[in-house]
Amino acid sequence: MNMKLNKNTQNESDIGITPVDGSTAAIKIGIDLGTSRSAICSSKGERLVMASVVGWPKDAVSAKVFGRRVLVGDAVLENRMALKTCFPLANGNLAFSGKEGQEQETLRKAGLHLFSALRMAANPNEKQAVHAVIGAPAEATRENKQAIIDLAREAGIEGVMVVSEPFAVAYALDALEDAMVVDIGAGTIDLCRMAGSLPGVEDQLTVFHAGNDVDARICELIREKRPEVQFSRNMIKQAKERFSSVVDTNKRAMVRFPVNGKPTEIDITAEIASAVGELVPHITEGIQKLVSSFDPEFQHRIRNRVIVSGGGSQVYGLQEALEKGLAELGGGNVEIVDDPVYAGAQGALKLAQEMPEEYWQQLGEDQ
Repeated sequence: MNMKLNKNTQNESDIGITPVDGSTAAIKIGIDLGTSRSAICSSKGERLVMASVVGWPKDAVSAKVFGRRVLVGDAVLENRMALKTCFPLANGNLAFSGKEGQEQETLRKAGLHLFSALRMAANPNEKQAVHAVIGAPAEATRENKQAIIDLAREAGIEGVMVVSEPFAVAYALDALEDAMVVDIGAGTIDLCRMAGSLPGVEDQLTVFHAGNDVDARICELIREKRPEVQFSRNMIKQAKERFSSVVDTNKRAMVRFPVNGKPTEIDITAEIASAVGELVPHITEGIQKLVSSFDPEFQHRIRNRVIVSGGGSQVYGLQEALEKGLAELGGGNVEIVDDPVYAGAQGALKLAQEMPEEYWQQLGEDQ
C-alpha cells in the first residue's frame, strides 16, 4: 500500500507571505475549503494542499497495516480499498448539517478530522494560538458558516472568520474594485463582483454545476459509447485534469483503462471536451446575471476584468471560450490567475494578517 504523505507544494504565488517569528505570536492561516481538495497557507510560510477526505481502517488487519485510527488527505485516496472513506464536504459546505443520525455523526467527525489536519499543517508550536480566515461558497447560508466556525474551533482553531472564496481570491490580487471573480471548484462555481467595498449577498452567486458534474458526465458518455470499459470516478478525474480542453487540439486524450481486466488504450477526447464544454454557458450566464443587476453606469467596468481561479480554471482554452461566450452577451475580458491552487488560501491569509490583533481577541471572546 502507498503510504506517501502530503508534501508542501511550492508554486509561484500571486502574493507574498510574510513569515512570523517567535513561538508565542498567534499563527495566522488562510484556508480554501474545497469539496475535493483544501489548501492552506500560514504566516510561518507553510503551504499545503490535501484531498478533502477522511478514512478509517475497515478492520483489524487494515488497522495494523496503517498503524493509526484515522487517515486524512491524499493517503486516503491512495489506500481507499482498505478504508471506509468519507468526504465531509458537499458543494463546498459541511455535509453533516443536512443529515441525521449516524450519517450526520460520521460526517461531523470527518469534518473535525479534516480541520484538525489543516490546523496541524500550519505547524503551530505547543500552546500557540491559531487564527484562521476560511473561504466558503459565495452563497453559503448563515447556518453553513456557523457550522464551519463551530467545527474549526472544536479542532483547536481559536479565532475563525468565514469569507466567500471568490472574495478571498480578489483580496489576494488586490482586485477590490471594477472586477468579477469566478472560482471554479469541484462542488460549485462561485462568482463575486467587486465594486470597492465588502461584497453583499446581491454581489455574489453560486452555480451548482462544477467539476464533479463534469466527472459524472464523462462517466456517462463513456458508458454510452463503450459499456465494456472499466474505470473508477477517480480515474476519470485524473484523466480530466490531464486532458481538459474546450478547443480543438492535436493532443488526444488517450488513456489505458481495463476491458475485462486487460489494459486497453481508449480515446476519450470527445467525451472530455463535451463534458467540460458544458461548464462555459453556466459560467457566462452567472456573469451576465451579476452584471445585469449592477448599476448600468458601471457595468462595463466589471465586464472588462473577469478573473478566473480554482482548479477548473486550468482547462485549456477556457479564457478564449469564456470571452467568446461573453461576446454574444455584450463582451468582456477574461484573465486566469497564475496560482489557482493557492490563490484563495493566500487571500484568506492576507486578510488574516491584516486584521488587527484586537479583532482576533474580540472574535475569540464572542465565539
